[in-house]
Amino acid sequence: MKRVTINALVDIGCIVTFIPSLVSGIVLYLFLPSGGGRGSSWATWIGITRHDWVLYHDISSFAFAALLIIHLLLHWRFFRNIRKALGGAAAEPCDTAEER
Repeated sequence: MKRVTINALVDIGCIVTFIPSLVSGIVLYLFLPSGGGRGSSWATWIGITRHDWVLYHDISSFAFAALLIIHLLLHWRFFRNIRKALGGAAAEPCDTAEER
């Protein structure tokens, strides 16, 4: 498989796993916050318990983190050469209004 195809699949996987992580995080933050007291794990939103929301959030977040690490490894050459791409130490200093 070509590197571009692998990169595209990893990027699509990142989007697919990020969206449930985001939605479940928002639900947990806004509708099912922690600290509800005794029995709060049985609180529900759209028929799903807080415990299940946390489970969905954890699974999608770990999958997203794993794909993000793969994404960064696929772009390692870019990170290794970023100083050259940005000008690095060999770049000339910029002129500013104060120097004129």
